[in-house]
Amino acid sequence: MPNIISVIKYEGDNQTFIWKHPKEDFTLGSQLIVHESQEAIFFMNGQALDLFGAGRYTLSSQNLPLVRGMVKLVTSDDTPFHCEVYYINKTEQIGIKWGTDTHVNYLDPNFNNYPFPVGASGTMNLRVTDSRKLLVKVVGTQTAFSQEEVAAILRGPMMAKIKSYLPAVLAERKIPIFDIDRYMEEFSNDLRLRLLDECEDYGLELVKFWINAFAKPENDPLYRSIKDLRARNITEVQGALLDQQVAIINQQTKTQKAIMEAQARAEGRRLQRYTYQEERAFDVAELTAQNESVAGIANIGTGLGMIGGMAMGVGGAVAGITGEALRPINSVPGLNQAQPIPAQQRATPPSSATAFPENGTAAPAQQESTQTTPSQPIEGIKERMEKLNSIKDLIPEEVYQAKLKEILDSV
Repeated sequence: MPNIISVIKYEGDNQTFIWKHPKEDFTLGSQLIVHESQEAIFFMNGQALDLFGAGRYTLSSQNLPLVRGMVKLVTSDDTPFHCEVYYINKTEQIGIKWGTDTHVNYLDPNFNNYPFPVGASGTMNLRVTDSRKLLVKVVGTQTAFSQEEVAAILRGPMMAKIKSYLPAVLAERKIPIFDIDRYMEEFSNDLRLRLLDECEDYGLELVKFWINAFAKPENDPLYRSIKDLRARNITEVQGALLDQQVAIINQQTKTQKAIMEAQARAEGRRLQRYTYQEERAFDVAELTAQNESVAGIANIGTGLGMIGGMAMGVGGAVAGITGEALRPINSVPGLNQAQPIPAQQRATPPSSATAFPENGTAAPAQQESTQTTPSQPIEGIKERMEKLNSIKDLIPEEVYQAKLKEILDSV
């Protein structure tokens, strides 16, 4: 007598696409349990008959119309009938591995069409979209179809397309074999679209497809030589770029330092209320004022001329200023007037004794002293500049600069 069961339910795991119930004899009135994301199909004589979605069912001639037609079930008949029940897992199966079983030669145009063997491997996600189609395609004597078994069924048509695609796209775009890794995402998306029809023939949807690695000819001597050469070149280029960046940073640092120092000096002059030209002019005046010798007067004139040249950029005319600070330079005592010779320094006529000595030779006359006491023009200039500086805050800047130029130009 057949082993009749009263409850039919799924007892496989979540990584199984198709699971066959071990019992094949049922009666009307048995309970059928189908979980979420599952479908149950009654299969008989190579035909997928009645299909049940998620839920709990009591088998009857009403919900088994196709089975009833095959075995002529009678309502409320408890006679056993022989039928197979398959559960289809419709969840997305993730991380299914794939890989090319052999390599294909890529005639790399970048290296005189040298044939480099190339392969690929990765993972994919599949989901059942048509349970009847899948069941009819793969049903046999096995009681279950795992991820690996479904991938093995798809391997033939998938590998044919992958192995023809890779060398063609690499050659068309002239991609060096050393650079193919950067195209993984692009090639993955392209291959997924090309493989959709192959999966659809089995009632499956190729949800995701990834290339995770390219197999390269690491043992090929030419490949290793070129790879080492490229690595050295890349290292040298990166070193040169780093040196260039360091040099740029150092130059920028020096430039910024110079700018900051110049700004600090400019801010100091602004706080002390003088210009760069004035700073240089007073430096020269201070140095030349220390020379009080007659020979130094020429140097003073030269220094004051330099001061006047620097003051040319200041511009402006002095007006409205009276007093000693603004009088003409020719009024400085002793600058243009001849100094009187003291009486004791005047030459006296020679006496007869000296004019006509006994030996008849004339004695040399006493030389007339022509030296005069040197005048002190620099003191007058310093006095006028000090007076001009004392009223600097009371007059416009352009007036001050113009008067300073007039004093210096008058020397």
